[in-house]
Amino acid sequence: MIDTQQSPRASARRHEILEHTATLVASLGYHRVRIADIARRCGTSTGTIHYHFPRREDLLQAALEHSFARAYARQRQTLREIPSSRDRFHALIELQLPTAERVREEWAIWAQIWAEAAVSAEVRAAHRSYYERWYRSVVGLVERGQRSGEFRPGDPRELARLFTSAADGAGIGILTGTSSMSPEQMRALLRGIVADALVPEPTEISAAP
Repeated sequence: MIDTQQSPRASARRHEILEHTATLVASLGYHRVRIADIARRCGTSTGTIHYHFPRREDLLQAALEHSFARAYARQRQTLREIPSSRDRFHALIELQLPTAERVREEWAIWAQIWAEAAVSAEVRAAHRSYYERWYRSVVGLVERGQRSGEFRPGDPRELARLFTSAADGAGIGILTGTSSMSPEQMRALLRGIVADALVPEPTEISAAP
């Protein structure tokens, strides 16, 4: 079991290991990352890696969680200062576009999680937890917009499924080089969903008291 009462130095080393492991998972693939690769990337020994993460599987799982938590924290920090629900959705779309190196890396890790979840019950359980957090965050955005009158009434879960499914498909399309999808097309697709499925028609807005 990993000691949760770590010294600042040990905590910093653990963070470094997770950062490098996530990068290697994105670039090499989940099953091709070796402890020796991680140690070399960190400039340390394999013994040091095993000290913090006794099993390779422990490290890979922790790296996946680290990558997701990092992206989720960035999302929360960006969106919390935006008052308009529609503008929040537009900002969320920008955060999902796999253009910046860090975001593209996170999409590559997501792809690894999806592939591994198909054959591993352990990873499937972790994936379910990660995805539920992402899905619930979108549900929360829809509910917030409905309360403020920016979004039309409806089941927020259905609207969230539409948005997250479209984002996932578009992101993977870009990552795999699908000719029919680019970051600009992904932005237009997701903004179209917000405009068509979420924002009230002008007649609905004018009829509101």
